[in-house]
Amino acid sequence: MKTPFGLEQFPRDFVFCLGASFSAYSCISVFFLFPLVLQLKGFEPLAIGGAWIIFEFVLLGTRGWVNRWLTDRGSRPGMILGSIVLAAGVAVLSADLPYPMILLGRSMMGAGWGLFYIATTLHQARVLPSHLIGRGFGLAGLAPLLPQLGLIPLAEWMVRQGSPGFLYALSFTGCVLAAVFSWKLSPAKFPLQPHLPLGECLRESWSNRSLRALLLSGSLFAFSAAGFMPYVANAATEWGISGSSFLWPQALSAIVTRLLFGGWVDRYGKKLLFPSFFCIALGTMISMIGGTACTFVIGGLLHGLGMGLTYPLLYSLVARASDERSRTALFTLFGTFIDLLWAVAPLAAAAMAQALGFGTVLRGSSLLIAGFVAWMWYAVWPWLGEG
Repeated sequence: MKTPFGLEQFPRDFVFCLGASFSAYSCISVFFLFPLVLQLKGFEPLAIGGAWIIFEFVLLGTRGWVNRWLTDRGSRPGMILGSIVLAAGVAVLSADLPYPMILLGRSMMGAGWGLFYIATTLHQARVLPSHLIGRGFGLAGLAPLLPQLGLIPLAEWMVRQGSPGFLYALSFTGCVLAAVFSWKLSPAKFPLQPHLPLGECLRESWSNRSLRALLLSGSLFAFSAAGFMPYVANAATEWGISGSSFLWPQALSAIVTRLLFGGWVDRYGKKLLFPSFFCIALGTMISMIGGTACTFVIGGLLHGLGMGLTYPLLYSLVARASDERSRTALFTLFGTFIDLLWAVAPLAAAAMAQALGFGTVLRGSSLLIAGFVAWMWYAVWPWLGEG
């Protein structure tokens, strides 16, 4: 029996993982609008950045515990617990409490999401057959995009109409559904491996130039979004346009790319790195430097094309570079390199926006992204495939 996207060829657990990811990302995606919620309530840019960044600090601070938990208990319990803690954080934020409680709610979301996200990607890597890794991660990469396409424009409109409760209700429901899908996963069938501390994994990976290139590519992938996406709606407000003019076409382009070209990852592998990151850099510069609804649409389409390929490509390369001994620690470490940029870049952008405004800061970020892509192409990506 044929199913959408050819899901019949994938293991049952992978399909349930998709369901859990789609549900949880309905929460994470619409929370790109949380800085806008705070801005409309009158919070200063630095306070907005603090509420965003504490999510990342807690997420990073719990990474050692996440690595130990997933090694000892497996990915299924991690997905269940992570989605429950994420839901609890949303519940705290929905109560509209003073700023310290906002920080508490965001901290709970960071702890829950950090556990859920690593557990999910780890489970997917373990259950996917080798010939379907790229296509599988391409489908998994739809999880952050479909909510962005279908829910963010509606949620942004509701927030601007003074009804942020829609955002909270949608997010909480998604977390509950993620817990249900996670519960349906099969108990771990994989032999538990000895715990590999993150520090030891970092030393081993950094001494291997190919793995070092993958870790740095993950950081660039993160900066390509974290350097400006949390504040697109804020910058758009300064320019008199809607942030959805970028976010909607960006999501649509990435979805089409992952659906139609996810198989390219298995076929071409690392050869796609420069073309995909070049599209990201070009799209970012066009949208942010142009600062109009038209350039937002064009830049969003290009950015989505690049991000559509980069996500499955990087996770496929990490999955193929790991073995059972190193897989949990390497996926956790790779996620940590990504989240370090999500911690630093939004806070730095918010601090600079205090004086310069979000629009000016995002234009500078677009130039930095282009510069880093050029450097990686020249100095780092040739390492891939080396010892």
